[in-house]
Amino acid sequence: MHDSSVDESTFQLVMDQLEELVVTVIEEIRERPAVALAIAAGVLGAIVGARAASRLGRRSEPAPLRAAHKAKRVGDMAELAGLGLRLMQNPIVRGLVIAAIERQVKRRFAM
Repeated sequence: MHDSSVDESTFQLVMDQLEELVVTVIEEIRERPAVALAIAAGVLGAIVGARAASRLGRRSEPAPLRAAHKAKRVGDMAELAGLGLRLMQNPIVRGLVIAAIERQVKRRFAM
């Protein structure tokens, strides 16, 4: 029984630390959006570079397989878009998104 309470308190501590980390990251992004954009651009550049490098070293797959893979990716994107729309039907999520957009607009046009 003692192990169970220790496990729960450890889990709660980890969750508190993760929550604090997320809040800190969000505050830093709000204070310095240019730095966040630079980091995102660096990550995106690394991903694009890695994909380009991996394509150079492999043979091209036959056209039907390429078409099948692209169709699967399009299907995945459609599924993701549907999930996003269902998520926006939730009033809590919708309120959070609208509040975030309002904050950004107010910050951009505040004098």
